Amino acid sequence: MGLQRIIRTNYREGVDRKTLKAIVARFCHVSEQRIHCMSELLSPKQMHLVRQLPMLFHAHHPLLPGYVQADCPYGLANFNPDKTLIKETRRFARSFVYHHDKQHRPDILSLFLMGSIGTVAHTGGSDVDVWLVHRPDLSPAGCERLRAKAKAICRYAHEIGLEMHIFLVNAEDFRQGRHNAEVDQEDCGTAQHYLLLDEFYRTGVWLGGAWPLWWLIPADSESEYAELAQLLTEKRFIKPDQFVDFGGVPRIPPGEFIGAGMWQLYKGIDAPYKSVLKLLLTEVYAHEFPFTRHLSLLFKQGVWEDRLAPLDLDPYVMVYRKLENHLTSERDRERLELIQQAFYLKVGEKLSIPVRKPGWRRELMMTLVRDWQWPPGTLKHLDNRARWKVTDVLSERRRIVNELTASYRFISLFVRERKLTHAISQRDMNLLGRKLHAAFQRKAGKIERINPNIAPDLSEPQLAFHHVTTQNPDIPQDGWLLYRNLASTADALLRPVLKRSHSLVELITCSWVNGLLTPATSLGLAPGQSDATQYELQHIVHALSHHLPQPLPSIPQDNYSRPRQLTELVLFVNVGVDPMQPLTRKGLHKISDQTDSLGYSAERHNLVQTLDMVCLNSWNEVSVQRFRLGDTLIQCLTNVMTLLLEGQQWGGRLPQLGVYCFCPTRAAAIAKRVDHLFRQVMRCFFTRQTKHHGRYVLQIEHHFYIIQFRDDQPRIQALEDRAALLDALSTPQPRYSPILLDAYALRDDPLAAIADKQKAQVLQVFVLEEAGQTTLFVSDEKGALLTHSHPTHCGNTLLTPLLRFLSAIEERRLMHGGLDDAPITATECYRLSRPAGKGQYRAEPLSLPGNQARTHYHDLQVVANVESGLLHYTLYYDHREFSTLEYGEQLFSALAHYILSQRAGNAPYPVYITDLSLPHDLPGKGPSQGLTTTHYLRTKLELEARLNEALEQPVPGDRAD
Repeated sequence: MGLQRIIRTNYREGVDRKTLKAIVARFCHVSEQRIHCMSELLSPKQMHLVRQLPMLFHAHHPLLPGYVQADCPYGLANFNPDKTLIKETRRFARSFVYHHDKQHRPDILSLFLMGSIGTVAHTGGSDVDVWLVHRPDLSPAGCERLRAKAKAICRYAHEIGLEMHIFLVNAEDFRQGRHNAEVDQEDCGTAQHYLLLDEFYRTGVWLGGAWPLWWLIPADSESEYAELAQLLTEKRFIKPDQFVDFGGVPRIPPGEFIGAGMWQLYKGIDAPYKSVLKLLLTEVYAHEFPFTRHLSLLFKQGVWEDRLAPLDLDPYVMVYRKLENHLTSERDRERLELIQQAFYLKVGEKLSIPVRKPGWRRELMMTLVRDWQWPPGTLKHLDNRARWKVTDVLSERRRIVNELTASYRFISLFVRERKLTHAISQRDMNLLGRKLHAAFQRKAGKIERINPNIAPDLSEPQLAFHHVTTQNPDIPQDGWLLYRNLASTADALLRPVLKRSHSLVELITCSWVNGLLTPATSLGLAPGQSDATQYELQHIVHALSHHLPQPLPSIPQDNYSRPRQLTELVLFVNVGVDPMQPLTRKGLHKISDQTDSLGYSAERHNLVQTLDMVCLNSWNEVSVQRFRLGDTLIQCLTNVMTLLLEGQQWGGRLPQLGVYCFCPTRAAAIAKRVDHLFRQVMRCFFTRQTKHHGRYVLQIEHHFYIIQFRDDQPRIQALEDRAALLDALSTPQPRYSPILLDAYALRDDPLAAIADKQKAQVLQVFVLEEAGQTTLFVSDEKGALLTHSHPTHCGNTLLTPLLRFLSAIEERRLMHGGLDDAPITATECYRLSRPAGKGQYRAEPLSLPGNQARTHYHDLQVVANVESGLLHYTLYYDHREFSTLEYGEQLFSALAHYILSQRAGNAPYPVYITDLSLPHDLPGKGPSQGLTTTHYLRTKLELEARLNEALEQPVPGDRAD
């Protein structure tokens, strides 16, 4: 090259422009070497694109890749393409003609490659990362257009098999510590700044434009970077437009280590070996703090001293050497062996396989491996990585995860002990944290991904699923075992179990998600004492392949900015169970016309015995839960509603649902019934933009369940029978909560007709005269339903005083309630009936009784107040006062005696309360809950019952006089 071997200079004593040119030439030579090394692994078409990148951004031409619109920024500073490059450009378009626009001010200052490209760690699958440095004063709109052009070029690269990422960089912002990018799959965002600059300076490859000013500053003068850079520019030893200044590599702020650690953990999800090296490098930097020996400065010193051999200057070899020195000094042989193997696998040269013409990468690795003195079998084991199976991968994964977490714990402790503020933004911290939780966090039911790109293929030719009772039939258990490559069932006792689970579906899902099970895998089944069948096993796999295609599609970055949302919900009913077995023996499946799977036959048997739930969420987490004890269907339903609530999936953002049942009898009917139930519940509560506060009534066997949101959580109330249901439905509601009946529940019950008529802020009275008694159902303004029966057909007799009472309390509410309280808009009456006394009930409008003369009834007003947490009453009968203070526990007896004394013949017919005043601190009412009509009606019925009972047994004497 004709260059001096070692460059030394002291700019304060004088600046030699020839020395500056020599420094630039040497760094450019290193870049050319890296580009040449790159060409050994890229195809001619890919290499052509890389060499043409300066031209594509310099000449914005419609015929060239990346053209987006005419006003896109273009022009690369100090770039003058020669005839050879222009000729090569015409490979994109033969008619391309280059015109140099001397009047245009270049919008792009520099182009660089960075990362592993052209290093020993560069493989055929390596990404190409490009830094596009634009003018600091480029407008936001110009940056967007330039970003669009960069994306178009990346798409073209993808079409020719090259994964390229182009990052727009503002050198002035970068120099001042303003890195405005946000974390995504390729950009570390604010997770690291100076560490990123350190990596850029030691791995960057100059493609064109201005050179980095950093090249010119001696490594041992980095602490004086700003002063020396100012000296060179202000004294005009260099032209400002010939250099771009990203700033020096100062002492890295220790708060940056935590963000870098999180970033490398995240990258370890897809590139574990590379991340093990980079995360340990961050740990070493933290360990050396505050006297960190940055690799970028060692790299620069190597260039100045003309030590350009790959074994000395290759950026990845430099990383390995630094880690090796640290671990050797720590005498940590185990971690050093892992680092050596990680480095070997990252490079990807298989030294145990002979080649005719070894390249420089192979020769370099042979030199390193000789120094490592590995046992004979290590190389073959590592080179056989493509054939590693699940046991190998599990062992390797443990080593990698332990190493990643150990490094991260050291960095976290380092930051906490020094009470440092982390440099990473809170947004990026949250995003990375969520990604790491999705990838590594263990929780009940979550399927663990065991192969983060450790081995290329874990597929097994044969998998066997054995019920635990195949090993010990004398001990009844519920569980399954997974084996690989069994020649026969008997071999299970001699082979290791890959995985155990209470759920067959979990074993299948785990095998499928981790790639052990593929469509080509042969499946074996030993059902033991279960009812599982080969047919069932195969159809479960088929269902999973439909809902969880492998590999799962990559998810948008924005998904991590929101809570996890359920995207796929797969339910398997009665896996390994025949719910009809006891009924078949009785012959019930042949004679019953009760076909509801939740209430089958006259005995109303629930045919849903077990449920296995497979979930995929928006963070690509897969989980499996099995429900087999107790109210399995209710447990599963509650779980699904909780997941939807946590994901804030209002407005119809519901998961894709699949329900499957493969048991021997009634499988299709069972699956259809469960499918209908889950769809109906999800539509009921989650199709609106906010929570629906209705009460969904479900019947299973002879029991009832009310599903409702209370305290912002899904609650399911179990009720023994219809009477308990009616009592629960009468509970006052804090907001309008209509009754929503399941399609199969109470079809031939008056409740079905009532639920169909309910309206908000409307009082509704339903009269049913049937079987020698009259029943009144009152639906209040918030949907609570109060039921009252009387053992005679006396609908109008009961209805008239009830309507008077309702009118009185509504008037009281209007007078004493808040001005913003929603008024009751109407009172409606209906008569319930059904044709021929059977079938479904109908609710037909009933004319309201006209007002009756006041002489036909007596006023009975009640005023209640709370003292010491107890209700005390004062009653006024035709304006005569009867109080607890005066009569104590004999209050109702005293009033009954007085009423009878006013009647001809002491006739004991019922008396009805006409008005009632209740305190706002009524016991049993929530503090923020207002008084509803049902609060008044419940108190009215309770008091009337006590008073009418007293009318049957009046007290002796005449204290009322």
